[in-house]
Amino acid sequence: MLAFLGCAGGAQAADAPADVDPSGAPVLRDPWVPPELRKSATRLAPAASGAALKSQVIDKLRASFTRADVEGVGTITREQARAAGLGLVAARFEAIDAAGRGRIAFDDFLRYLRAQGADL
Repeated sequence: MLAFLGCAGGAQAADAPADVDPSGAPVLRDPWVPPELRKSATRLAPAASGAALKSQVIDKLRASFTRADVEGVGTITREQARAAGLGLVAARFEAIDAAGRGRIAFDDFLRYLRAQGADL
């Protein structure tokens, strides 16, 4: 492969400093990430845990539910859930809609998830 690089303008690649990790192994970089962002991408925030993680999960679920609520009334129908790509909600709609109203609120969905063992 080095011979191929040498034939195809590899002199530039060979002259450029190689990124290496502390063990001396080359580090592969995504060529589509701008160089000024490469260093900042390696400094990720620590992963959330405990209550912060639960809050993030609930926020993401709520955002999906809100997108499905195209009427803006705080509840969704099975058809709205299906159209929004909420397959679990559409498939388990009767179980989530314990009151049999034909519409569910986000709290109904959370109640169902918790009853199924979700730690939310």
